[in-house]
Amino acid sequence: MLKRLLSLGAAAIASVVAACEEGPATVSGTWRSPATWSTMVYASSAGPMLVEVLGQPFANLSPESLSGHVADSMTGQLIGRPITFTADQAQAPRPQFRVILAFNAADTTDPKSLCAGKVVLGAPAEKITLIASFCDDGQMLASVKGWVARIDGPTDSRFRRLIGQVTRELFGNPQ
Repeated sequence: MLKRLLSLGAAAIASVVAACEEGPATVSGTWRSPATWSTMVYASSAGPMLVEVLGQPFANLSPESLSGHVADSMTGQLIGRPITFTADQAQAPRPQFRVILAFNAADTTDPKSLCAGKVVLGAPAEKITLIASFCDDGQMLASVKGWVARIDGPTDSRFRRLIGQVTRELFGNPQ
């Protein structure tokens, strides 16, 4: 009986470790402006905040559809601030404030380069990497990196969790 219990415990631990290897996981950038939260509040006070999506993590999905899925996954993720996101610049009242997400960017990509419009993108891969920056025109206010592996598409719950984690990490908590 004890042997069986130990083998079940080992199997449970192995499945947890395997799940961690597939993500999602995020890491905050090394610098965050003290004005990140207040700028986000201002930027979203008159309507949705703009989100720009660069790169294509899914070979069979149009860029417009991916951007819509990302904006939907970001909406409602912040505790303490009801905020919506849009991929349509015409719907964003303050488009100079935006979140830029780059999928499968080169490993050497500096998050500041997203705000400056300079990024080298890779092809879709089994492991999706992501760099996100919150920008005020060409200036970066905050950044996050993340990844997830072996997902089915933009409606996969782990992809949506990755986008949610990135959103929460990007803006932090109210100061």
